[in-house]
Amino acid sequence: MKKMLRSLLTMSTLITITLSSCSDDDSVQQPVDPSDVNALSSVLIIPGNKRSGDLPVSSNDPNAPNIGNNQTSASVVADNTLFLPFNFFTASGAGSGYGGCYIQVDGASDFWDIPASSITTDDIGLLVIPVQIPDFILNGDFSLSYAIYDNNNRVSNMLTTSVVIESIQTCPGTDSGSDGLTILSYDLGDSSGIVPIRYNMYSLRDRMDVFYNDQWVGGTGSSLGVNDFPPVSQCGDGTDGYVSGSGTVELNYDPGISRILTLYMSGCIGSSTAWDLRVGCPD
Repeated sequence: MKKMLRSLLTMSTLITITLSSCSDDDSVQQPVDPSDVNALSSVLIIPGNKRSGDLPVSSNDPNAPNIGNNQTSASVVADNTLFLPFNFFTASGAGSGYGGCYIQVDGASDFWDIPASSITTDDIGLLVIPVQIPDFILNGDFSLSYAIYDNNNRVSNMLTTSVVIESIQTCPGTDSGSDGLTILSYDLGDSSGIVPIRYNMYSLRDRMDVFYNDQWVGGTGSSLGVNDFPPVSQCGDGTDGYVSGSGTVELNYDPGISRILTLYMSGCIGSSTAWDLRVGCPD
């Protein structure tokens, strides 16, 4: 009888451990390939309410709102927030009459409806949609399409931004880009020291913002808060922080605080701009 009880207790313990292990495995988020657009749509973090189906079509009405001046391309490392800025104009004028916006992962079977109360706009008609990219999204590419609607539910034209998910890089590293927003992350290693970040914006003006330990620590323009985004520039319009030529920004690096450096490179819109970047190792 004692042997039977011991056997039953042992079996019960094994079953409990097995069930617990299965439960733990089930709670682990599996990687998501961006090519699986429905899986991607289910894990991106965007304010608003999910709706089934395709984006509503643009209204055939001369008083329907209009949107433009968006960034047509963006690169980002997972575990960052991508910002999609653009301007809108309604029949009530720039910055007024806004009802909300729609956004969809192209090809997905659902979309987000973001009411006006969920995103702040300004009086010149600038709107920014935040798209949080979880850390389990694999490298790859996808596209996002979006439109707005006014207080009379008239739908604007549609804009699209192509997005590339890239890997965290190590130092020393180089990168280059053109128009639109590129978000780069670097693992700077185990040694503390000064990290040089050298850029060349050439003749057309672009902007660089440097973030470390979730704080803005330098760049070519005015500082940004934790939830702020770099301003968008039409090439040559004099927007703050957009510079030409080359320069260096230095970071005081301590791996005990954080190992990850994040750079926001904003290429101006509307011309064939180009920039180059080199991130050194701590010295």
